[in-house]
Amino acid sequence: MREFQFIEEVMPAVPPASPEQIAAVRARVLNAASNSGGASRSKASRSRAALRSRAALPSRKAGLVRRPPGARRTTHGLIGTVLAAVAVVLVITIVMVAMPRPSEKAAVTSPRQELNAAADRLAAQQPATGRYWWLKTQELVRTKDAEVDMVELRGDDVLVIGRDGHRYTWYEAVSTRPYGSAAEQAWKKAGSHKLCPGRGCDSKKRFYASRSLDEALKLANGPDLTLKDLLDLPKEATALRTRLLEDYPPNSDLSREQWLMEVGIRLVTETPATPGTRAAGYRMLAALPGVSVTDRVPDVIDRRGVVLQFPTPQGVVWTQLVIDRENGEPLAVQGVGPMPGLPEGTAFHVRIIKMASWTDTRPVVPPGCRSGCEGTY
Repeated sequence: MREFQFIEEVMPAVPPASPEQIAAVRARVLNAASNSGGASRSKASRSRAALRSRAALPSRKAGLVRRPPGARRTTHGLIGTVLAAVAVVLVITIVMVAMPRPSEKAAVTSPRQELNAAADRLAAQQPATGRYWWLKTQELVRTKDAEVDMVELRGDDVLVIGRDGHRYTWYEAVSTRPYGSAAEQAWKKAGSHKLCPGRGCDSKKRFYASRSLDEALKLANGPDLTLKDLLDLPKEATALRTRLLEDYPPNSDLSREQWLMEVGIRLVTETPATPGTRAAGYRMLAALPGVSVTDRVPDVIDRRGVVLQFPTPQGVVWTQLVIDRENGEPLAVQGVGPMPGLPEGTAFHVRIIKMASWTDTRPVVPPGCRSGCEGTY
């Protein structure tokens, strides 16, 4: 019979079942068959009784009852099919008993595996085709202030790079407010006066350029790339490292690794590099000496991601790059370390990434923002 050959071909390879397992499964199957057979025999007995009753009645025509042609063959085929089905059930049940049960607890995933998975998701994205690359960030600084001790300053920054060579930028101071309960109480006690810089502090200079447009694509104190150069950077970590180090300044005060850290962070967070290049940048940065990877660390607006943490040359303050675990996009770059007036581990300087993408929307420079807010390079 080919039924058993079929079973051998389709069933997965599993460890052989123990004699006890086979005996238990066989008992269940035979018991089910026995119950089914008992029901069939009971039904057959009732049928024979009915036939005997009919035989006692007068018959119009005596004669033998003949089995229809082919009935025997059909019965044999049916028995073979049933036996094959029972064999399949037996084998499948044995396989299910013999195979180990999957663990109810999910396998523990390391932070570096989370980083690689996020980088894979980013690299899988297709390069965008828009005309303008927009970068919208919010800068947050927590620092000492003469009036209310500790304050938190926020400002919105915009940078736009066009494929046609046009560049645009503007910055707006958003707010200054007390940071911490003690500072807030002191501020309220002093009359809750308006703190500057912020909206409404200087109506004549609400928007201004906070960066130099001719260096918008410059990677730290490294190469000053064109947009084409940037889009053509390698999409593999080792090749990207080799390419970037071609522009390492020989008179730099930073070591090659420290320089690569600064260039790499800028590359993945503040330039229109392709998704593949930025994913390679994550892997290059993670391989640098002294870099650690942690998971589910929040940024200042409580977006949790996988984090690359870099030491500064002094080794006291740490720079954290927070990466979205779902799509691999950067969420924030924040400086963390002991600062006077701040609890240890508090972020004191943060760049929150609100938007970094290509669109066809041409920017309109805000009114009053003239000097250094627009240019062609």
